[in-house]
Amino acid sequence: FTAAFMVLSSTHPAANASLLALLCCFLVRCAAQEPVGHLQPFGSWAPGTPVEERSDVPGPEEFYKEYCNVDKGHGKPVVFRGAALQMPAINWTSDEDLLERYGAARVSGVEYQLKETRAGGQVENMNTLRDFLNAYNTSDIYMVSQVPKPMRKDVHFLRSMQCGEYLKFLDVNNMWMGRGGSKSVIHYDDQDNINCMLAGEKRFVFMHPSYKKEFEAHPNTKKNRFGWVDTDLDRSINGYGAFMGKIDVDKMDLIKFPGWRDVEWSYADLKPGDCIYIPFQWYHQVSAKPGRSINVHIWYWRPAKFDAARCQKQGDDPPLTLADCSWGFEPQQGHLGVVEKGGKRPTKCGRKAKSKSKKTTQAEL
Repeated sequence: FTAAFMVLSSTHPAANASLLALLCCFLVRCAAQEPVGHLQPFGSWAPGTPVEERSDVPGPEEFYKEYCNVDKGHGKPVVFRGAALQMPAINWTSDEDLLERYGAARVSGVEYQLKETRAGGQVENMNTLRDFLNAYNTSDIYMVSQVPKPMRKDVHFLRSMQCGEYLKFLDVNNMWMGRGGSKSVIHYDDQDNINCMLAGEKRFVFMHPSYKKEFEAHPNTKKNRFGWVDTDLDRSINGYGAFMGKIDVDKMDLIKFPGWRDVEWSYADLKPGDCIYIPFQWYHQVSAKPGRSINVHIWYWRPAKFDAARCQKQGDDPPLTLADCSWGFEPQQGHLGVVEKGGKRPTKCGRKAKSKSKKTTQAEL
């Protein structure tokens, strides 16, 4: 620009006018090439819509009809404010307490990179909760592990899942813990998900499954307009699974990946005690605010049919806990829980496991 102004000041007025017109045209074109939200954090191109919130937890049948099996089976995310406040796990408020009560509990996974790329890999020699708690505040690591067995009795299934076949198709439970500031990649899960915040705060961002055809067209190539990669199709790509592996959620490149300019999104901000339902194949991204954070989620395969008769037999028993149930169901195909010949057996829940957990806890104390 300095050179251009020097030329303007030393040339004929008519030439000045021509150069000025060219310069204005250049500036306008540059502005036009900078879409709203370019190189800004995710969502800066357009305002998001808040996810529906409830101050209560619906019963199993209402949950199925109003949230799971709506929108042609896509389901609908919903926040249950304060749903986890009555769980013993809400008292996991200090590392000192966790060390004393559960320090020796085995953990199944600790990963590098608070800002996830799926290429960080597993941290070695992280075998117990104590190993993690002694390291995470000064390291770029976070825990994503099945809930350690002694801690499962502290986490209840929500009222929405206590009957109606949900507990027959449990996949896995996971505990996420970090020092704050973590950010996931944009991805989707094959299972339904109930995710409860126990410490810290996180923002969950969602995109509807109807974007699937656009999002995933031409994966791993420049033709893809969103940055979608699928490592199963190209083993040379770092990471695992399929996700938006080419974008930076802190600095969205809307010129290189212009498809995002027209994407509508929604969001939910969770605080301790809040839970959220995430239906399968909803694209989402999660960011933790600074500070210690813990959340637990339950992956399960949505029942293909709701069994109302089972709920009629349900009494006013105390809520079942993660310790009360077996885990590991997976359907032979698709995303719904169905008992099939030759397939995996359905998971089972019973009070015996709870009694055993109580005895174990008393022995530990």
